[in-house]
Amino acid sequence: MGRRTLLRGLTLAVAAVLPLYGPTAVHAAQSAATAVAVCGHTGEQPTLQRGSTGDPTVEAQCELDLATKPSRYTPIAADGSFGPATETRVKEFQACAGLSVDGVLGPQTWAALNTWAAGPHTCATQGTSATAQTAVCGHTDTRPTLRKGANGVEVKEVQCRLNLAMEPFHYPPLTIDGDFGGGTESRVVELQHCAGLSADGVVGPNTWAKLVDWSGRNTYCTPPRPAGYPVDGLDTAKYQHPDGAPIDWKAVKASGVEFATVKATRGLNVTDEYLATDLPAARAAGLAVAPYHFYTGTAPDTGAAQADRFITAVRATGYTGQRAGDLPPVFDLERMDDGTGRCPTYGTVADAKAWLDKVEAAFGRTPVIYTQKSFLDDCLGSTTAFARYPLQLADYRQSITQPPVPAGSTTWAMWQYTDAALFPGIKAPATADVFNGTQADLDRLANRSTGLTAAAPASVSAAAAATSCYGGAVTVHYGDVLDFGPYRTTSRCNDINMRVVGGDAEYIVACVKFEKTGVCNRWTKVGWSWTTVATDVLDGTRFTVPNGVDLEGSSATIQIAF
Repeated sequence: MGRRTLLRGLTLAVAAVLPLYGPTAVHAAQSAATAVAVCGHTGEQPTLQRGSTGDPTVEAQCELDLATKPSRYTPIAADGSFGPATETRVKEFQACAGLSVDGVLGPQTWAALNTWAAGPHTCATQGTSATAQTAVCGHTDTRPTLRKGANGVEVKEVQCRLNLAMEPFHYPPLTIDGDFGGGTESRVVELQHCAGLSADGVVGPNTWAKLVDWSGRNTYCTPPRPAGYPVDGLDTAKYQHPDGAPIDWKAVKASGVEFATVKATRGLNVTDEYLATDLPAARAAGLAVAPYHFYTGTAPDTGAAQADRFITAVRATGYTGQRAGDLPPVFDLERMDDGTGRCPTYGTVADAKAWLDKVEAAFGRTPVIYTQKSFLDDCLGSTTAFARYPLQLADYRQSITQPPVPAGSTTWAMWQYTDAALFPGIKAPATADVFNGTQADLDRLANRSTGLTAAAPASVSAAAAATSCYGGAVTVHYGDVLDFGPYRTTSRCNDINMRVVGGDAEYIVACVKFEKTGVCNRWTKVGWSWTTVATDVLDGTRFTVPNGVDLEGSSATIQIAF
């Protein structure tokens, strides 16, 4: 599968090998391949120290810039003069790579430098912003207009600066060969999109100016975030803990992230080793959190058994699905995570439903399904069996404004739009999401108060009394005319919504009864999807929700949200 169509299981496995520092880097350095000219200057790699000059020094300075910028170090000048600034950067790099720190570029340092400059690695210690440099690649100061088909040192300068300007975990480094081919043209277009320039793939004066600016200082073109969706989230697993590094969830929350899905289990026999710490810590930091399970269809009829493992694992963390901050559990339904991109061998709609039904019964929440339209089309015959479930959809294409929705569904809840986002507090790339709604919508989904209060009369059941905000539920039976509430708004809300979340009824009829009039607003058929039963509710309005008779089945559990 291509980079932009990878889903969670395979993507995170790839991300796991990217960050490299400490003793691991020493091993990489000792086993590095023959010296190469990563920056395109020279393959000669003699021992260098303060006072050295010439092409090997330019190559070293350029490689140091490529190797250390992912850790937020401002590039140094690639001017061919090994002075104090170069010596300091060599020492910083040696510390990052777990080498002896002497400021001398010997064989081990060169070997590690080749590896780090050719692919994204991060240091345990982050750099700080400093004065931007103008000469960071060392090929040429000339800035001619360049397009596909051009070649020479000017193209090498462009390719090198593109590698310094584009966030390397998402944009794989170009080969600096001086040949302006299709790959270089595509990368120029991506830079132009980031910079808000005309995306024609031609390096003219405006593109040169942005390229020089971004490549010379502590900044990157990062994966573009979808417009129009203000609430951010992320997904984590053991791969976001390189060499056991913890996640600083407070830093994640401070960066603006509002929700997280944390891997809990995979198949029948894997519990993520960081579930027990990450799920409670993310919730304690103020994020809305959901545990997720990666479904494996490697044997027939295992959905229920996989659900049992998931339920046990997440309950051990304190997750109930009903606490303030608890998002619904997430079911990860995608292609096999063995790198083949095959459909799950024994994956069926019925087996997936076995997991969903068991988990829904255990937590009283309708699970979210993480998937992709193309997966359901290719592997499960474009089934509409999951139409009632909220969706977390994965699609990394930058050309779309929202992910395509599977057959039978009309909307989505979360969009995982990249597999390579960088967040403060996490030392490895993570998948990033946006939420399809407002912060108030997310709060409702996470059982948080939305400015509404409720007082239940003595005649209302204990279950009904607990229903004061999104996430509460009341079970009604055939023939019931139970009222639950009353509720009183304390801030303006736009509408009142209901849905069926359990039982064997396909739908019920329900309404909202306002205290002012004492009559129902209107009786409305309420099914398994959110249905608006009242609109433009004014501040301070008091109301109850009387339930009619469910039309199919003997019982239904219903939720209300404002």
